[in-house]
Amino acid sequence: MAEIFGKRYRAAHEPEYEQLIEMIVRASSGAASRTELTEFINSRDSRLCLELECSHPLFHVLDVLISEFKEAKFILTIRDCYSWLDSQINSQLSYIETKPWQDFDDLKFSGVTGRQSREEQIFARFGLYTLDGYLAAWALHNHKVLTTVPAERLLVIRTQDIARELPELADFLGVPVTYLDTAGAHSFKGGKKFDLLSKLDENYLDKKVDKHCRVIMDTYFPELRNFSHWKSTQSHHAPKAYKV
Repeated sequence: MAEIFGKRYRAAHEPEYEQLIEMIVRASSGAASRTELTEFINSRDSRLCLELECSHPLFHVLDVLISEFKEAKFILTIRDCYSWLDSQINSQLSYIETKPWQDFDDLKFSGVTGRQSREEQIFARFGLYTLDGYLAAWALHNHKVLTTVPAERLLVIRTQDIARELPELADFLGVPVTYLDTAGAHSFKGGKKFDLLSKLDENYLDKKVDKHCRVIMDTYFPELRNFSHWKSTQSHHAPKAYKV
């Protein structure tokens, strides 16, 4: 998204993420107060002076953003939970994460306690979190945005539809569509693929998806009824992965 707007607007992808994550972790643990968090966000905004910021950690300060920046608009790029989970795993196994990102992952994915079950031993072997941890985080993120941001200030776009939804995006923000870089819609593609989801029992995986994600999936991805359906779309189309 930052690439789409970057040629004409002050846009950035995950700027100063170290400081942001540190504050989010402190606030989540109670080490920083709501007042301190709000002051940090306002100071950060004044310093960066951005017109658009694409940064998924901002989800954790969503309430502050809504209340402090009353004219701001929000864009939720939503990916189906199977693609998102596959991409998340591939990313974690492909790159050595810095400590801030490791702390952030612990915050996101360790909220659902428990150890990997027998069906998830492949995850344990690779040092990954539990399926419940991943899928609960996906559901919480999307549900909170959808239910917290006022409807008139929110635009929801399926990740695979970004390129063809640029006119709607421009209209939502009140900018000329010609100012948007269409090539940027395909930035941040994923790297190496490990295909760990295919090594799980499909029925087990689908039960976890139904438990955490089914309501949102039925609303935005009704065509993906189960893992087999998702897998068939991957074999018939060149995979696209966006890091958003």
